[in-house]
Amino acid sequence: MAFFVFLYKLHLKILYFFLKLFPVNHNKVVFLSRNHDTPSLDFRMLENELKSKYKNIQIVFLTKRINKSVSQLICYYFHTLLQTYHIATTNVCVLDSYIIPISILKHRESLSVIQLWHAMGAIKKFGYQTLDKRYGRRAKLSLMMHMHENYDYVVSGSDAMIPFYTEAFHVSSQRFLPIGLPRIDYIVSRQKSIRRSVCKKYPHLKDKPVILYVPTFRLEPDDGIERLVNQIDFSRYSLIIKKHPNDQRECNDDRITFIGNVSSLSLLTVADYIITDYSAISIEASALEKRLYFYVYDYDKYCASNGLNIDLYEQMPGCVFKDAAELIQDIQHNNYNFEAIRAFKRKYVANNGDTTQKISNLIAELAGFRHLDTK
Repeated sequence: MAFFVFLYKLHLKILYFFLKLFPVNHNKVVFLSRNHDTPSLDFRMLENELKSKYKNIQIVFLTKRINKSVSQLICYYFHTLLQTYHIATTNVCVLDSYIIPISILKHRESLSVIQLWHAMGAIKKFGYQTLDKRYGRRAKLSLMMHMHENYDYVVSGSDAMIPFYTEAFHVSSQRFLPIGLPRIDYIVSRQKSIRRSVCKKYPHLKDKPVILYVPTFRLEPDDGIERLVNQIDFSRYSLIIKKHPNDQRECNDDRITFIGNVSSLSLLTVADYIITDYSAISIEASALEKRLYFYVYDYDKYCASNGLNIDLYEQMPGCVFKDAAELIQDIQHNNYNFEAIRAFKRKYVANNGDTTQKISNLIAELAGFRHLDTK
């Protein structure tokens, strides 16, 4: 394995040496992701903000999920070559995930890399925090691939998340911008219109209070969903389950609404109750001050195999349950601790409505757009 990694890195470095001989396009901003096949909401919001202020700007999106099939890996290899060309010919790259050419190559001094990451925070450990753990990467390969190197700026959802991000990325705390992500600007300012749009597609969601369940991806099958579903009185509530994109399990139950073409973020607006476990969707839910519950039926096992950055019981008192029956009873009794969710929001949500503008201004400054003619 080490030999093949060496050859891969070597040929990419040789290619990059020649690509850097091409002139830099000072009007170009490159957005890179391995989490999505299409540009994320955060990317699109930044694109719109930049295009509204600067003419002649060129936005390049290179977004492609990695799948493990041989054909898909071959396709991703050629996608990586395309990434390498565009990285070599721009002054600003914006990422929301680990990107191979960014981390393993030696870049021009003029290149600035902004890591947005794809979550508002890190409830669960990740990156360097989980090397050689059940849900983490292999340490040897991660070090050979220089995981999370060459970031000039890292955006976090709040000051409180910086210590965890410094561990996960191995990046100095001085490089962090605790300003949140554009998506919070979007969901807070457009909550009502998003809700109307979702309910137009799924009108039955207006009939009863909606419970939204957004579980974290797990490697092993379990009965967590089944236990929760068995406790819900469907004559009183509608249930939406939004599975993780990597979760391919089948669940055939006509009482449950499975929605694949609407984002988890948008579904927050129609939910009266939100249930998750270790997902950062909890931070976005807190921005809306929704009734948020943590269903952590495998808490001890998950802490041992992966680990958490925050103590959910301490941070969200009265809102954390291992037992599905107790959780649903709390919903039915309407005993929600709103002070807990407000405190959670104050600690983990930094946005005050101008995050998109702040990040786009940073991109423009790094790219030198201030020297361009503005609209």
